[in-house]
Amino acid sequence: MNEKKWVVYLVRCTDKSLYCGISNDLKSRLIEHNSGRGARYTKSRRPVELAGISSEMTKSEALKFEYRIKQMPADIKIAELTKEENEMTIYKKDLQALNKEIKVLSRKMEKLIKEFDKSQKIKVAKKVTTKSIKAKTINRIPAKKLPVKRGTAKLTATNKVLRIIIGRKRGVDVATLRKKTGFDDRKITNILQRAFRAGKIKRVGRGIYGA
Repeated sequence: MNEKKWVVYLVRCTDKSLYCGISNDLKSRLIEHNSGRGARYTKSRRPVELAGISSEMTKSEALKFEYRIKQMPADIKIAELTKEENEMTIYKKDLQALNKEIKVLSRKMEKLIKEFDKSQKIKVAKKVTTKSIKAKTINRIPAKKLPVKRGTAKLTATNKVLRIIIGRKRGVDVATLRKKTGFDDRKITNILQRAFRAGKIKRVGRGIYGA
C-alpha cells in the first residue's frame, strides 16, 4: 500500500537536542518515546516534546525526507521541516495542545505499568509465602513410629518392613529389606512409598530409608 499517512516529526529532548523520526501514528509514537519504549536516543533524554511535524506523505517519501533532515545542522532542522516549498506545516497551538495530551497519556501509562509490576510482585510473594508455610508445616509433623508389640499377633507386611527400618539407626536399603523379609523389590517399593507419603519414614540417603 502506498497511502499518504506517514509524517516526519521532530521532538526536543530534555538536553535541548532534537530527534527526528517518522510515524503513521504520531500520538502513540510520542507516548512510546516518553515511556522509554521509543528510540534508544530518547530513552535517556525524557520527557520529549513535539517540535515540528510534516504533512502526510507515503512511507517512502517520509524515509527520504527524514534522511535529509537528519543530515542538517540542528539549528535549521525545524526551519527545513516547515518550509512551504516542501508543503510542511507546523502549528504552535496544535503542538502545545498535543504535547500536553501526550504528557498526560504518558503519565497514565507509566502509572499503569507500575501498578502492573506491583501486582506481579505481590503474586510472586504470595506464592513464595504459601510454599514456605506448607514446607514448614510438613517439616514439623513428626514421623510416626509404630509401637513394637511383643506377642503372638502376626505382623503385616508393612509393619514387618517398618520394624526393620526402625531398628536401624543409619537407615536401610531395599536390598537389605529384601533379604530380611523375603519380599520382592516391587512389594518393598510399594510399602516404602506408602509409608513415606504417610510420614512414617524418611529418606536418609539415596535409596536408604530411616525412621
